[in-house]
Amino acid sequence: MSRILFYLFLSFYSLYASAADNSWQTLQTQATDAFKAEDYQTAETTIKQAIAITEKADNGAAYKASSLNLLAFIQEAQGQHEQAMTSLSTAVSLAKQALASPDEQIATLLFNRGVLLQKNNHLNKADSVLDESIEQFQLSHSDGGGKLWQAILLRAQILISLGKQPQALNLISDTLSDATDKADTPLPLSIESDLVLLAADIQLNKDQCYQAINSLEHLKKKLSHDTTSAAENLPALLNLLSRAYEKSGQADKAAATREQFVQLQNQSTPSMTMVMQLNELGLYQQQRDNLKQAEQYYQQALSQLSALGKQQSIEQATILGNLGSIQLAQHNAKAAEASLKQSLELYQHIREHPLQTARIAGYLGTLYYNKRDFAKAETAFLTAVENLQKTTPENDGSLLLALQNLQSLYIAWGKSEKAAAYNLTIQDLKQRL
Repeated sequence: MSRILFYLFLSFYSLYASAADNSWQTLQTQATDAFKAEDYQTAETTIKQAIAITEKADNGAAYKASSLNLLAFIQEAQGQHEQAMTSLSTAVSLAKQALASPDEQIATLLFNRGVLLQKNNHLNKADSVLDESIEQFQLSHSDGGGKLWQAILLRAQILISLGKQPQALNLISDTLSDATDKADTPLPLSIESDLVLLAADIQLNKDQCYQAINSLEHLKKKLSHDTTSAAENLPALLNLLSRAYEKSGQADKAAATREQFVQLQNQSTPSMTMVMQLNELGLYQQQRDNLKQAEQYYQQALSQLSALGKQQSIEQATILGNLGSIQLAQHNAKAAEASLKQSLELYQHIREHPLQTARIAGYLGTLYYNKRDFAKAETAFLTAVENLQKTTPENDGSLLLALQNLQSLYIAWGKSEKAAAYNLTIQDLKQRL
């Protein structure tokens, strides 16, 4: 996203008046060079001199619009956000007076204004301005050197930010459909990839899994012939595709896609996406009793979290709990105790996930019960019960099991009175289930 917006932000360089007075053109060029060199004070002084020349000319509106366009980006670079937006707004008005609509230069100015508005969080206004820019480009039968596609992508992102997913999906669908008929202004694969990924994410959130799968698989084939675009977009594509297969009940395909993601990103910078993919692969293998493979994935995920400095995160708690459950199943009590204790401590510190906290406490209680360490088992089982009592009635089955575990502990421990104290609650829960 930031890469795209930075590119968009510099797109004003292509905007010049069709014929320029030599002195104006010289100042405009000098100001542009100073801006590129990040000498903003010189750039601003020079462009204002250029603007002064346009104000004395009989036909200076188009020239002034071009200079104001540059001034806006100089002001924005200096943190003068309101002044920058005012300069671009004036530039658009002047261009509309001087040029016959539709016009590519008007479209470009509108595009630049939309970028500034989006950057300064004026999303509704940016949406409207970019819509007008897109229309100007289309009516003038030009993609503005790629700015049309950038405008469509940015507008789709803005619509999603505004919670207007159906409009965003319609915009993307129309763009992808129309692009196949426009050989003279081809849609760049990098933009197509970004649009498909945005659409697929919307479709997944609407449970339109098969539509997402079809578009993502089609894009995957295209990316296989373009190494540059593949390097930039394939990880995000595989991440979405694995989600789509998972949501559609195709667990084997989801796992295979996650394997591709992990292999592709294995030498890359650690990321939370990699962490979650490794965790999901661990769960997949755990459910198939491939415990050694599952453990390897969980350990890799923990290594990623350590590299990211996320050892105190909810993800760390989750993965430690998953790892501990495997170690418990493998009768590796020492390792399981260490993993489960760390997980439980994190959950109790975060205090936002009572159901998960109860699950880990239950595992830990079972471990201590099997070791005949009844005092520690009691503490763990009571923690499980306490947290399950904070959850919804939907979890009454889990609460019943936790209470029965606690009752069994007291019986084994020879504390019959404590065991009997839970009879009424257990019977009541059984009747409700």
